[in-house]
Amino acid sequence: MAQIFVSHSRNDTKPLDFLNKAFASSNVQAKYEEIEAIVQGNRTAPQVAADIAASNALMVVLGPHVEMLKHTRDWVAWESGRSNRDVWVLESLEDSPKLSVVIPLLRHYVCFEYTDPWLAYLRSIVNSYDDSHILKATVAGAGIGGIGAALAETSPGLGALIVGGVALFLAANAQTRPSGLPLCCPQCRSFYNVHVSAMTLRCPVCNSRICLAPPPQTS
Repeated sequence: MAQIFVSHSRNDTKPLDFLNKAFASSNVQAKYEEIEAIVQGNRTAPQVAADIAASNALMVVLGPHVEMLKHTRDWVAWESGRSNRDVWVLESLEDSPKLSVVIPLLRHYVCFEYTDPWLAYLRSIVNSYDDSHILKATVAGAGIGGIGAALAETSPGLGALIVGGVALFLAANAQTRPSGLPLCCPQCRSFYNVHVSAMTLRCPVCNSRICLAPPPQTS
């Protein structure tokens, strides 16, 4: 079974519960290692590194407790640097202004909201790592149309997340990984893909604030 290693603080229950809903209907397993077990000697760093190496991707869930707890913050940074697979940094839009944790090695940055369309988007990311091929038919049946219906129900007239005039369509096809928008941070010059719905975001590498310019007005 495919698995995604989730680097986190267990006290950040709100974003973790939201992410777990995305895993709930998937054949992809969320692999958690509790910092407390490591501190107590029940797990060792080599064992954690082996779990990371055996994972198809790594997700870093940033929340207030990763920000506040120095030991947890250090471990999250260490875990994110151990993966040679895709590294996804996830944080909620409501937490983002209060965060300063930096993750230098990442491929994707997701600043999500606690909404059904965003849950569908996270689910599509998780499902894209499903290597069992069992969900092909069911996911293809839902496809973009199914996600569009969810969007229409929760936000009438909204069929995509709009960033600088570019639509990020929520495609829940297990064979298609959401790519987001390529971005180069103007401050640190780091390259990664962003999955956002706001016009401003936090760079997860240097913690600077980035404003996505709206498209030029045409007469």
